[in-house]
Amino acid sequence: MKKIDTHLHVNFLGLDAEGILDYMNSKNIEKCWLLTWEEKHPAFKSLYKNLTIEEILDIYEKYPDRIVPFYAPDPGRSDWKRIMKYYHLKGVEGCGELKVTYKWLDDEIKKVLDGLKELNMPVIFHMEESNYHFFIKQNNFLNNMLYKLLNGAFNGITRKYAEQFIDKTGLFKERFQKRLHYFPGYMMDFTGLEYRLEQYPDINFIAHGPAFWNNIEKNPDPYLNIGKGKIKSKGISVQLLEKYDNLYADTSGKSGFHALKRDRDFTKKFLDKFCEKILFGTDNQYQLPFEDLIRNAKIPKKKLRRIMRENAATLCE
Repeated sequence: MKKIDTHLHVNFLGLDAEGILDYMNSKNIEKCWLLTWEEKHPAFKSLYKNLTIEEILDIYEKYPDRIVPFYAPDPGRSDWKRIMKYYHLKGVEGCGELKVTYKWLDDEIKKVLDGLKELNMPVIFHMEESNYHFFIKQNNFLNNMLYKLLNGAFNGITRKYAEQFIDKTGLFKERFQKRLHYFPGYMMDFTGLEYRLEQYPDINFIAHGPAFWNNIEKNPDPYLNIGKGKIKSKGISVQLLEKYDNLYADTSGKSGFHALKRDRDFTKKFLDKFCEKILFGTDNQYQLPFEDLIRNAKIPKKKLRRIMRENAATLCE
């Protein structure tokens, strides 16, 4: 079965241009969507990687039948509309990855959405919860241990118990508090997202990221980076997929993979119900068996084809 991978980056997680083509050829990937990441003022420079449109267009010029370019200029740019139109003429077919610390109700996001409506482009966005990140000034055993424990090692469980230990004993409390820095989250919150879904019914929104996938269940554990266990009741992500025809989601990243892996019964029903709204994507996590996971849900072949290729082909014809 031919596939379209709707979420890839060049020069990210070890995949350069040659690596992307090798991956596509080895996995029968007909096309891929290549996405940028642009933030003019990232919350933490050390955690940000600028993924440029120029790198994407270099590959696109060589393989125009295999690459679908996406570009998401920083919403704060004064020339956003002009530059998006410029790159649209060069082949850009969508906006993505929109991974910025703006809120959905910010004026800058409205400017972006007005432009996308005019250009008739879909948008792929990354949702991630706000939190406090622990930074270190010097590399030594204690600092490195605290860095790992307090930034979500072992899926966030270590942070939960480390914070409880610090609160109870007072040990490392001053060091801990001085090193915490607030991260405002990416594209939060769900109330704002719903408002924009209603306001722009002609724009196709494609969700991605841990906040979206963790919220397939109601009241997810706030400490877990990736949700675990059976899903007892549907969360806001599922409710929005049910309610809005213009909301889609891609399977990419560890968050998407593990969300679909955690509860086999839920996943089968979820993929069957939303087969016209789910897009196959990896986010360069190609070593994870995404295709096997989706196939193992044993949904009808017609619905499987929708997820693996046809939905993407329809959104970017």
